[in-house]
Amino acid sequence: MSGYTPSQICMHWLTQCFWNYLDWLDIIHYTVTCIVLGVDYQVYICVAILRHLQEGILSHMQTQDLVIFLKEEAINNFHIIDHIKYMEELEVKYRKMVLPDMMNISRP
Repeated sequence: MSGYTPSQICMHWLTQCFWNYLDWLDIIHYTVTCIVLGVDYQVYICVAILRHLQEGILSHMQTQDLVIFLKEEAINNFHIIDHIKYMEELEVKYRKMVLPDMMNISRP
């Protein structure tokens, strides 16, 4: 991804709590989803966003402005509520692996 890994873009979005990337209502949905369903939903939301942006990512890789696209543009037409079923499928498959890592992320 043009020298910018998926984990780096996700960390960028997460550290800003998606401010200026998602609409206010979706920022609230992100926060509530992670509180109610678990911290691992941060990962599932990022995967769902990357999946949503797939065509744009491929297009901007060709024009070599992918970093600008991912760091400076809003995430258009993405609504957490529309992708909750996909995130639940990710939870079923990956929670046993993702959640323990998320719970121990601050430990050395």
